[in-house]
Amino acid sequence: MDPVVKYILDRSRELNPSIVEWRRDFHMHPELAYQERRTASIVAGKLREWGYEVATGIAETGVVGLLRGGDSGGTIALRADMDALPLEELNDVPYKSRVKGVMHACGHDAHTAMLLGAARILSEIRNRLRGNVKLIFQPAEEGGNGAERMVREGVLEDPHVDVIYGIHVWSLLESGKIGLREGPILAAVGVIEIEVKGKGGHGAYPHTCIDPIVAGSSIVSNLQSIVSRNLDPLEPGVVSICSFQAGRAFNVIPEKAVLKGTYRALTKEALSLIRRRIREIAGKTCEAYDVECSIRVEDRTPPTINEPQATRFARKVLAEAFGEDALTEIKPSMGGEDFAFYLEKVPGAFINLGTGNPAKKTNMPHHSPWFDVDEDVLYMGAAIHSLLAYRFLSSRGRNARL
Repeated sequence: MDPVVKYILDRSRELNPSIVEWRRDFHMHPELAYQERRTASIVAGKLREWGYEVATGIAETGVVGLLRGGDSGGTIALRADMDALPLEELNDVPYKSRVKGVMHACGHDAHTAMLLGAARILSEIRNRLRGNVKLIFQPAEEGGNGAERMVREGVLEDPHVDVIYGIHVWSLLESGKIGLREGPILAAVGVIEIEVKGKGGHGAYPHTCIDPIVAGSSIVSNLQSIVSRNLDPLEPGVVSICSFQAGRAFNVIPEKAVLKGTYRALTKEALSLIRRRIREIAGKTCEAYDVECSIRVEDRTPPTINEPQATRFARKVLAEAFGEDALTEIKPSMGGEDFAFYLEKVPGAFINLGTGNPAKKTNMPHHSPWFDVDEDVLYMGAAIHSLLAYRFLSSRGRNARL
């Protein structure tokens, strides 16, 4: 085994107590999108301590650390997201969130801690890196499209990034397994908001009213035909109405109903079809029920598409380090990720690290108030980041390419 690879694996295990400590600190002090000031300050301080050039205030609270290696070769970027969710934690653990109504329920605390672990390791092998490592600590992944802003504010340039990787802990994957997939891995995400305006009145006299609840209910039912009848059966897609608000009294037909939901697909073409049909079906349904309606359908995040060559490179590097048995081919998910904005600009791949362990109750769904991670495998995230950076830069050197 390459002695540097061995050093990375051994050092990442040595650092696991520190990675866990950092993760627990972030977990106890979660911050919502674009409010990650405490987290960003800690990250920036550690990067400076380890010899990185540090830029702060990118996309409000983002941090970028640049480590220049011993040659003017290429640049690899590694990304972690820092924001939490507006959720009250129910876990009874010593590191439970101390912020009411805010919780790291998706593992971003672990992502930040793992990338800090990699930052420490990479700083220690700096003289073996024939190029640059750019560490991107990003705000606002949870609905704020922080990645889009980071890209717009130039994090992929100066120096130009040749390849980018990100890791997401995954509670639905067995602890210690590394999930990879070429092509689409996560869905494009859109938002639906439909306001239906009718004529309110007494529930005992519906003939004197124009009921927005009946019209809204028909919209919900009719939208289900998009995936079942408009989309190619071999093309994944989702249309879900997740909120239906109308009225408060048991005997009053309200003036309006508001529907909110999401639409998703693995390709932009399918997303465009779904978006168009939502407008057409909702509009015609409202017309049939003689109600007014306003319809807003808005694309939020493109599909996350792993570039094949970058994915194969990662598979080769990680199989050599962890063994083929540690790697698994994962299915695409209809969840969304703003890492997609980076992958639209440069080659790269998004990697899943399994943290699901039923014995430790870390197999709860993401965005659950019971969500937690198996901390025993967090060292693997630091190792994965470090190995990809070392292998890419050491084997490519000047003008590095996959």
